[in-house]
Amino acid sequence: MILKFKNNYIKWCLISISFICVFQSESVFASKEPIIRVLISKDNNVRIRSDKSIPLTIEGKFFSNKKIKGLTLKNEKNRNILYFDKNKQKIYDLKSNQQFQVRSSDGRGIWVGQKRYSGKLNIFLLDSEILVVNVLKIEKYLSSVVGSEMPTKWPIEALKAQAIASRTYALKQKGNNLFDIDSTQKNQVYNGLESRTYKTTRAVKSTRSLVLTHNNKLINALFHSSSGGMTENSQDVWKNKYPYLTSVKDFDKKNPNFRWQKKFSSKELTNLFPKIGGLKNIEILDITRTGRVKNVKLFGDYGSDKMSGVDLRKRLGLKSNFARFKFFEEEPKNTFPIKQGLIVFGQGSGHGVGMSQWGAKYMASKGLKAEKILKHFYRGVQIKPFRNDYI
Repeated sequence: MILKFKNNYIKWCLISISFICVFQSESVFASKEPIIRVLISKDNNVRIRSDKSIPLTIEGKFFSNKKIKGLTLKNEKNRNILYFDKNKQKIYDLKSNQQFQVRSSDGRGIWVGQKRYSGKLNIFLLDSEILVVNVLKIEKYLSSVVGSEMPTKWPIEALKAQAIASRTYALKQKGNNLFDIDSTQKNQVYNGLESRTYKTTRAVKSTRSLVLTHNNKLINALFHSSSGGMTENSQDVWKNKYPYLTSVKDFDKKNPNFRWQKKFSSKELTNLFPKIGGLKNIEILDITRTGRVKNVKLFGDYGSDKMSGVDLRKRLGLKSNFARFKFFEEEPKNTFPIKQGLIVFGQGSGHGVGMSQWGAKYMASKGLKAEKILKHFYRGVQIKPFRNDYI
């Protein structure tokens, strides 16, 4: 009886210590939660306004805690101008390299164009562009990113996996000059408050502070929509080789982009490849072990050119470089010689490196937890609460 009590006491102590460690880690993260700066607009015409009755506050060189309903910024012929909603006739001329900040106490956020954002906005005036950067805490940012990157109706464990991968990816980007991360597919998609739901917030809260590490450093947590059956080694897409980004089996067959095709007319090919006079043939020089095009030689009326599979994908606007090519004769329209068109047959969507989102969905639907999903796509990683020395 004494032995049983002792064992139970030891077990209780171990559980208590684990709980205290996790609680302390969460408390430290909460008190020093990282801030993320997201580029949400890069344009020469920007409209910013409050949601309803609560005004915005603008602060900068010419404005000190000025309350406003909305403002418009324009760059016209290298001239930066600003005017407020209440007095559009009064135009402010602003110099390049000037910056100011807009904030709001309204939980409904700030409208930038057609989207709402929480947090505050840093605005930078460059020579020919106006940059709007959303500054907010990482967890609020993630609850919108998860809903922007994945359909919210997907299984919660897939959303949790996305939350951890996205948190890791975002924190890895920190440290640039004006902003940390882009809001488009260039980095990861962020559509502001419109993409935040109860389910995405739940996925983020239940994984709070958790990141993917390798040798106690944040990994480059790349992800994509669908690999077409096998993910790719990082070094076969880019120059860098990461031990955790190796080719693994994907489970992405049940998605609309698993197989696709795209057709090009001879005129389109001439416009796309003017240097070599269109495209008459494509010779695949080498492929990766998974079957993706690595390098090609292109032949046109004026000569030939070599290109990587990644660059060819960008030039043709393909879903992936897991592709094959077939030329066909176009129907003659009183022209000679006969023109050739191109059909591209492909699989998957995205670069194919790291976590496949459609694969994560399938695995979650079969009952696998987020940790299992992540450790399948990112080999040899650990999942830990974030610390600054992981960067």
